[in-house]
Amino acid sequence: MNKKIALVSILALTACGTIFNGTSQDMSFDSNVKGVTIYINGVKACKTPCVYPIDRSSSTVVAVAKKDGYEDQQQILKSSLSTASILNLTFWPSWLTDVATGGMWQYSREGVYIDMEKPATKHAELQKIKKAVATRRFALYNYGELKIEAAKGQQGEYVTAISALSNQSPQKTMSIINQAQNEVHLAHLLTKVK
Repeated sequence: MNKKIALVSILALTACGTIFNGTSQDMSFDSNVKGVTIYINGVKACKTPCVYPIDRSSSTVVAVAKKDGYEDQQQILKSSLSTASILNLTFWPSWLTDVATGGMWQYSREGVYIDMEKPATKHAELQKIKKAVATRRFALYNYGELKIEAAKGQQGEYVTAISALSNQSPQKTMSIINQAQNEVHLAHLLTKVK
């Protein structure tokens, strides 16, 4: 009778990692922006907030978060031996079962929080924005002088400066100045704001 109880006990403890951990691990995903699509090793998994079962294995898992208007974010999930499977090292049949099913592995964390970020403005684009701001500011502050020079058809210091800022010929700039109804309209015309 004691042998039967011992045998049943041994069989019950067989593959502790698989029994206690299962062959997959539920991983929760969340982000600062809702509705982010999560890809696990290149395969679409779910949209945040969500819980997704990841097969246990010794391999590293790559989770990529994607959403239109945001930069892709990547998280690496590393696995390690689970405590339950370490106990099985004393009984090799159980340990082999854990190896075969992946039950011997666990991921280092139960959840992943991802901070999505808007793409950084490129340097050239930033320079273009700064130049447009400078052009509008110059047009707003010097509207009277610009109108006087343009009305006379003179390429004075104000027309020359605004031509350089707006990357247009002095003749084209004077034509735009003469069309402008007021300083705001001029600023918009020179920087093509509609």
